[in-house]
Amino acid sequence: MSRNNGLQADPLFVAATRPPMRFGVTNGGMVLGVMAVVEMFLITRNLLWLLAYIPIHGVLALLLMHECRFFNLLTLWARTKGLNWLKGNSKQWKASSYTPNRYNLPNFKGRRKLPPRFSP
Repeated sequence: MSRNNGLQADPLFVAATRPPMRFGVTNGGMVLGVMAVVEMFLITRNLLWLLAYIPIHGVLALLLMHECRFFNLLTLWARTKGLNWLKGNSKQWKASSYTPNRYNLPNFKGRRKLPPRFSP
């Protein structure tokens, strides 16, 4: 017995929700790969570095094979949880925290890094 009797499911047309892609890699991924190869070419002045784009493109295509929004999700993670991880909020609260307060946590010896500021 089906638990959704009488409901009709419509398939989602995924192509309408995908980002623009070229040869299996999003435009942002291609820009990232081209920037890496061009930087290495400019540093070494060796034209063989331009051939390094082929394996880089293959790795990017493998990353994007299962989730085409990989770079968008990675950017979103970096702007939210990654930023909190770098600031130390995740160590303090064990979660993401968006507070303007400045932390003055004690170290292992129980001493604070900065003396507390008292306002008169």
